Amino acid sequence: MIQVTELHKKFKTFHALKGITMHVKKGEIYGFIGKNGSGKSTTMNILAGLSHPSSGKCIVGEKDVSKIDHPSELNIGYLPEDPKFYPWMSAFEILDYLVSAKSNRTNKGRINEMLSWVGLEDAAQRHVGGFSRGMKQRLGIATALIHNPEIVILDEPSSALDPEGRSDVLRLITDLKQMGKTVVFSTHILSDVQKVCDKVGIIATGRMITEKPLSELIKENIVPIYDIKLKLPADTELTEKIKELEGITRVENINDMLSATVTDTDKDGVRLMQYFTDQKLAIRSFELRKNNLEDIFIQEVNGK
Repeated sequence: MIQVTELHKKFKTFHALKGITMHVKKGEIYGFIGKNGSGKSTTMNILAGLSHPSSGKCIVGEKDVSKIDHPSELNIGYLPEDPKFYPWMSAFEILDYLVSAKSNRTNKGRINEMLSWVGLEDAAQRHVGGFSRGMKQRLGIATALIHNPEIVILDEPSSALDPEGRSDVLRLITDLKQMGKTVVFSTHILSDVQKVCDKVGIIATGRMITEKPLSELIKENIVPIYDIKLKLPADTELTEKIKELEGITRVENINDMLSATVTDTDKDGVRLMQYFTDQKLAIRSFELRKNNLEDIFIQEVNGK
């Protein structure tokens, strides 16, 4: 559905995208992740037809983005990071405006269906100016879907939302997949990606660092990590001594929690515990965890 090859984008002397390549299959939920300023929004704007690449190929559906005159030529639904609406209009009026602008007629059934789907049926006649951020985000998704596109592009759809609002947005994204839609969404909230995505693309400083199915990426990067909470905070000297133990490949001390990456779960776990016992260091907790997407992201961006 989306094929991007060696995509470059320059703004005068600033080289924002430096050869991005990505592939999104029909029916996938694709998570496009990276730090703020990494090039996510620039890429999303090109995918949505709002900007043309400086060079490279970007095919969305069957359209070459560099050859279209207007974004409406693409059969997509697009939600910008911070959607704006006329505050004096109601949710129903906004969707009605979008429907009638394309077909010159009102489709009350379709509008009510979309408002119900995003959970705004009870707020259909309320002025959008009084909506919360989460309600506006859900209305934004409804506007992106009102013309029933095959591809849905969402730029930071859960950014700045509270946990309940993020949960609502993730539910809607999952529903889109069940409806047969292809979804691309950018985010820096990695736990959201891990919950719903089929494939992940990681971007850093305008370059695609890796692109793989989420399950494959996690499987390849399963590294056992022990999280240790001591009764007294660990100092730099203790951290350095633990790094010197056999089988320990990495040690981090964040918020008084020691995180030790090991090569052998059983042997190195016993070795760690024995070290703390020998040093007479009181332990509050000693837990084994597996790498999550955040750990993998840090490894990939920092070159492992």
